Amino acid sequence: MNIQFSKIHLSSLPKVNAYALIKLVDNSSKNSFLKPPTLPKGVTKSKIVSRSNLDEIIQDIENRQTENITALEWVHCIYNKDKWDTINPEKSKSTSEAIWKAAEHNSWLKQRLFWNLVLNYDGQKVLASSLVKTYSVFSSQDARDRMRLLIIKSFQLEKPMIGLIKLCSRQLLTPRELFFQHQLTSTTPVIKECLSIVVSQFSQITSPEQQQVDWLLRCFEEMSQEQQLKAVEFLLTQVDPKLGTEHPKLIDWLRQYYASSNSNSRWNELSPEAKAAMRKWLGAVSYQDFQRLVSLILDRLSLVDWEHRRLKNRSQFWSNYSDRFERIRILLPQSSVNILGNYLNNQDVSILLEDGSDATEVCIFDFADWFVVEFFRGDGSETSIIKKDLESEQTLFHSQLSVKRLRCLDRSIHDHEFCWQYFCEQLLRTKNLFPNENIQFFKGLDDKHGKYNRQTGLPKPSSCDLQTRQYKVERWKQTMARLEQEAKFSKPEQNNLWE
Repeated sequence: MNIQFSKIHLSSLPKVNAYALIKLVDNSSKNSFLKPPTLPKGVTKSKIVSRSNLDEIIQDIENRQTENITALEWVHCIYNKDKWDTINPEKSKSTSEAIWKAAEHNSWLKQRLFWNLVLNYDGQKVLASSLVKTYSVFSSQDARDRMRLLIIKSFQLEKPMIGLIKLCSRQLLTPRELFFQHQLTSTTPVIKECLSIVVSQFSQITSPEQQQVDWLLRCFEEMSQEQQLKAVEFLLTQVDPKLGTEHPKLIDWLRQYYASSNSNSRWNELSPEAKAAMRKWLGAVSYQDFQRLVSLILDRLSLVDWEHRRLKNRSQFWSNYSDRFERIRILLPQSSVNILGNYLNNQDVSILLEDGSDATEVCIFDFADWFVVEFFRGDGSETSIIKKDLESEQTLFHSQLSVKRLRCLDRSIHDHEFCWQYFCEQLLRTKNLFPNENIQFFKGLDDKHGKYNRQTGLPKPSSCDLQTRQYKVERWKQTMARLEQEAKFSKPEQNNLWE
């Protein structure tokens, strides 16, 4: 069924003469219903009707009677000043100077002039050239005025973004925050240009404080994806990784957005050079945490001589791999927490569940494709090497652990008996885990045993040393077989160790 609708024809709207209506109201004292509403107390009715004659407005400016000029008239003046100057070239400068002087005590006019001045430097010709040339007669009335003038002066430099980013750095404001705070347009392309040199400016700061690092991170958030990637590359490759050890917040940000351990990060977009640098940054922080823990244990816990010596040697050994750490997890027995708690300085630690094993501290290293688990003390005192996958990641970094649970994982193990460093380096080599670049000598070893070759590793121990080691390793293997058997046949359901 087809339905047809007739067309609707509306009569044209009547033309209204606004001025006639105003006159009618003004002359209608007898007609109360035509009177405009009463103004709020303290608000006076303007007696001035905005003028379209620019000459009249300019005349008030010249006579310094600017209190008679409405906001609408100021807009008319600003946007048509260039045309007026063409007709009145002899007065163009003096009248523009007068406008800037009037702006000193007119916040609305001041804000509008500076806003348009920025737009003008941005290539938008919205301000008369005479007003652009004469802004210097403006005398600042407060700190905001002074900063606005500094911003404008930066636009006059050959490379405005250099002057602007220095202002941003001193004020601890991002480029967008700087313009917004001082009521200037924040859409100018120069803001993007400023962001491109943020890290370069930051790198010139000697010993940055936390507030300066916070400024850098806020700038990162304002950047485009492409800009941020380039900025992070510059940071990683041109700034000393030591900075990360002093500012954990910066490391946390890098881990979240660019570390390989985060599946949603931009790790794969980094260049090979930046990836290597990232490992140094993360490794420096992780090794520092590890070293701090070892130092606390050596200083605060009652260790027998051989435990003290072994733990110190282990710390020195892993220092040769410090650039390879991406993150660590520290696990302490409750007994150690009770002793070390006041000295941990809010260091992130987890509590090892009690399972009847000898008390030991545990440190888990994330090495790219592998996890390394170090048992610091007690029987066994082994190093475990575990292949990284989703399951091992969840277990080692996101679950409660006990010593026995760790010993039930699928792993390769290594001892810390006589000459263990040589054989441990060889084992790590088979997993493509190599020491830091440019390592020529292993810390913690004497001249005879510490010389390092990247192709062959450490010097092979003598036959005599190998015989001594064999005897000690056999005893260790027996100990480990017992410990792993105990772990395998323990009853974790009694204390929920595996949950």
